[in-house]
Amino acid sequence: MFNIGISNNKPNYDDDYKGINNLRGLAIDMIDNAKSGHPGICLGAASIIYTLFKRHMNIDLENLDFINRDRFILSAGHGAPLLYATLYMLGLLELEDLKKLRKINSKTPGHPEYQETPLVEMSTGPLGQGVASSVGIALGTSYLKEKTEGLIDNYTYVLCGDGELEEGITYEALSLAGTLKLNKLIVLYDSNDVTLDNDLKVSSKEDIRKRFESINFNVIETNNDPKNIDEAITEAKTSNLPSIIIVKTIIGEFSKNAGKNIVHGKPLDPEDLKNVKEKLGLYDAPFTVSIDAINDFKEMIQERSKEYIETWQTKYQELKDKSLIEKLINKENTYTLTTLNIDFEEKSLRDLSGEILNHIANDFELLIGGSADLSSSCKTNLNNFKIFDDNNRDGRNIYFGIREHAMGAIINGLALVGLRPFGSTFLTFSDYMKPSIRMSALMNLPVLYIFTHDSITVGEDGPTHHPIEELLSLELIPNLKVYRPYDFNELIGCYKEIMENKNPAALILPRDNKKISMNTKTSGVAHGIYEVIMNETNDYINILANGEELGLALELSGNLKEIGVDNRVLSAPCLKNFKNEKNSILKDKKTFAITFGVPNYYYEFTHDVFGLSTFSLSGSKEDILEHFGFTVKNLESKILEQLNK
Repeated sequence: MFNIGISNNKPNYDDDYKGINNLRGLAIDMIDNAKSGHPGICLGAASIIYTLFKRHMNIDLENLDFINRDRFILSAGHGAPLLYATLYMLGLLELEDLKKLRKINSKTPGHPEYQETPLVEMSTGPLGQGVASSVGIALGTSYLKEKTEGLIDNYTYVLCGDGELEEGITYEALSLAGTLKLNKLIVLYDSNDVTLDNDLKVSSKEDIRKRFESINFNVIETNNDPKNIDEAITEAKTSNLPSIIIVKTIIGEFSKNAGKNIVHGKPLDPEDLKNVKEKLGLYDAPFTVSIDAINDFKEMIQERSKEYIETWQTKYQELKDKSLIEKLINKENTYTLTTLNIDFEEKSLRDLSGEILNHIANDFELLIGGSADLSSSCKTNLNNFKIFDDNNRDGRNIYFGIREHAMGAIINGLALVGLRPFGSTFLTFSDYMKPSIRMSALMNLPVLYIFTHDSITVGEDGPTHHPIEELLSLELIPNLKVYRPYDFNELIGCYKEIMENKNPAALILPRDNKKISMNTKTSGVAHGIYEVIMNETNDYINILANGEELGLALELSGNLKEIGVDNRVLSAPCLKNFKNEKNSILKDKKTFAITFGVPNYYYEFTHDVFGLSTFSLSGSKEDILEHFGFTVKNLESKILEQLNK
C-alpha cells in the first residue's frame, strides 16, 4: 500500500487572491450575462474551490478519466458558475462556453450535469444528493484500494452549504461514513449562516461541530483565507476519520448585500456588479481575465499532478494482475449470466434471486451492495463475502442501516467509480428513495434496486406496507427499467437483461410466490411483453399481467376457455422493453389487465384494468384478495359482463 499526493513544498500564497478574484469575476459575469443564477456562493466560496484545485486536487488534464484522479463533487450545485470558471482556467472550457451559461445544449447548464461538462463527476442540484453520493464514491474507492494493492487511493472532496446539512439525506449518509471511517472523504462546508429565505438561525440552531463529532468525523474550523484553507485540507488528510472543514464565509462577499439572503439567488444589479469588480481589482469589461492568473493556477496543478501520475504509472507497471484496473479503465462493468446450478423447486422468487445474486458475486468482483437493514428478508446477503466495515475494506456486504434514501445515493456513488452496486428494501419503502432513484436514471448509472414484498399479498402488515402505487411511480421515471418477473424462468431473464446492460434497473419481487409455469420464457423479458398462453381461434380476448398477478391470469384463462371464451395470456415482465409493438402484440383485440395496484399502470395498453382505486387493508392474503375481488370467479364474471354489453 502507498499514499501519494501530499506535497512537502512550502506554498507561496502571493498570487492566490488574484486567482480567486478572477474566479469571482468570471462567475458573476456569467450570471449577469444569463440574467439568472446564484452569485452569493460564487463570491463567498471562491477561496475554497480555488485553494482545493490549486493546492490539492490531483488530476490529469490530458486524461480526465485518469482512474486514480481525485474526485470533486459540487454538491451545492447552484454554485455551478464557480466550477465552470475553474474549468475555464484549467483550459477545459472556452469563454464562449461561459457565455452560454444556462442555455440549451451548452456545456454550462444551470446545475452541473454528468457527462455534459469536463470533470463534472456527477449531476448535482437537489441539495444533499452530492454529499450522499460522495460517501458512495469514497466507499467504492476504499473497496477498490483493497482489490488493487493500493493503486486506487484517491481523495473525494465535496463542497456543500448550510442548506444541504439541513437535508435529511446528508445526515443519513455522513453518519454511515463516520461509522465506516471513510478517511479519504473530505467535506468542505461553506458556512455562511444564510439560506434562500432568511438567516440560518431561523430554521436551525444546531452545533455543527458537536453533530459531526458525534458521528465520528474529524472536525476542523477555519476562515476563508486560502492559506488557512490549505492548511486545513492538509490536516484533514492526516486523519483516520472522514473530515469536515467548516469554512466561515460571507455569502455574496463584496456585494452591497453581502451576508444577506437576497444575494443568494438572483444576479447583482449593474451598479453592484461594477462596484464588486472595482473592489476585486478587476476590469469592468465582462469576461476579462488575467492570463497570469490562469497560467499560475494551471501550471501549479500540472506540476503537482505530474509527480502523482508518474508515481502511479510506475506502480501500475509493477502490478502483477492488472485485470481489474483494466476493466475499470475500459469501463467494462457488464456481466454475462451463464449456466446456473440452482434448484428452483419450492423456493420463493426472493430466495432464488438471492441465489442468482450470489452466483454473480462469486464470479464478478465488481458486484457490491446491501440492504436497508432487510438483507434477511430481501435475501440479498452475499454469503461468501464479509461485511464492509473499518476492518474489512474488501467486504462486499454493505450494512446501510435504516437509511433508504442515503442507500440510493450511495449506490449511485459506487456506480460512479465503476462498480455494479445493488441496494434492497421492501417496495413500499421505495418512496424514501425516489430522489436518489431519479438521479440514477438522470445519470444513466448501472445500479440495481431490488424491491421485495411487492403487493397487497403481504397481508397482515396492512396498507402502510402494501405498495399499490409504487409500480406506476417507478415506471414514470424515464430511463429506469422496471422488471417484475412471475417465476424462475422470467427471473433469469431479468438478471440477464440487468447485468448485460448498463441501465439503472428496479427488480420487483413478491414475498412468497413459488410457482413456475412451463409456458414462461427467459427470452420473453427482452421483449417486454410476450405471449404465454396462445389462443385457439381468431375470436379471442387478451389477458395482460405480470408478477404474481400472472398466476391469477393463467387460472382465469383456463376457466374462460372451459366456458368457450378463447383468450391469450400476455406476460409483461418489463414494460420499457416493449418496442412500440402494441398492435402486433395486442392485435386490436379486447384486452383485460390485472394488477393488485392502481389501474393506471396498464393504461397505455388498455383501460379495462382490474386494479385498486383505494388503499388496501390489514388481513390475511386470502381475505384481502377476496375483499377486493381478485378471485377467478369474480374476474370471470366481470369479463363476461363486459363482453355481453
